[in-house]
Amino acid sequence: MCRCVCKPVYESSRTDGQWAVLEPLFPQRNPCRGGRPLRYPRRLIIDRILYVLRTGTAWRHVPHDLAPWDAAYRWFRCRRADGTWDRGHDQLRDLVRVAEGRDPQPSAAVLDSQTAHSHEGGEAIGWDAGKRTRGRKRHLLVNTSGLLLKAMVHAASVQERAGAKLVLAGITTVFPLLGLVWADAGYANRINQGLLAGDDIEPQGPIETEAAPRLQDELNRDPM
Repeated sequence: MCRCVCKPVYESSRTDGQWAVLEPLFPQRNPCRGGRPLRYPRRLIIDRILYVLRTGTAWRHVPHDLAPWDAAYRWFRCRRADGTWDRGHDQLRDLVRVAEGRDPQPSAAVLDSQTAHSHEGGEAIGWDAGKRTRGRKRHLLVNTSGLLLKAMVHAASVQERAGAKLVLAGITTVFPLLGLVWADAGYANRINQGLLAGDDIEPQGPIETEAAPRLQDELNRDPM
């Protein structure tokens, strides 16, 4: 099968320049099969995975000029199990920070949460009384550029402050320079500001947490 890679075949495909950055992040042989040579080019496999992620289509419905769906899906699962995706993400994030003239290790971060509707998942499903939503809650810890540092997903019934402690526990082991976290409104209220005080968050050393400016103004106006 002839396939030109001088320019992206689909909008989800990587350019030659992008692939030059991504290629070293992926193994040249298949560790899930005893290190055998890959049957299909890595770029073709990655393009299929990105096509599914970008369009939301089923694996079997991807155009046939990309890698077979079962090979791409097997590659996706193996790379998730061995941590390749996480390591690749972290390396790309560090490259972006270095290109911006920053230290790869962030010193400040922003924490926020979002509740999403869902009706499947057993114990991972809960009711968020504040947002009147049944589903899951996700927490995102990002640096000041908006690049992901850590994510956590659990039942929507878990309070924001309890979920934040799960996100921040052990975080300085991975990001030793992190010393300040700005938290959104859901992580503090006029009655309990325990999270913002940094109580029981980080066993290796407390992280300073501050309310977002909008929340702090509300707390100062009405300190119940």
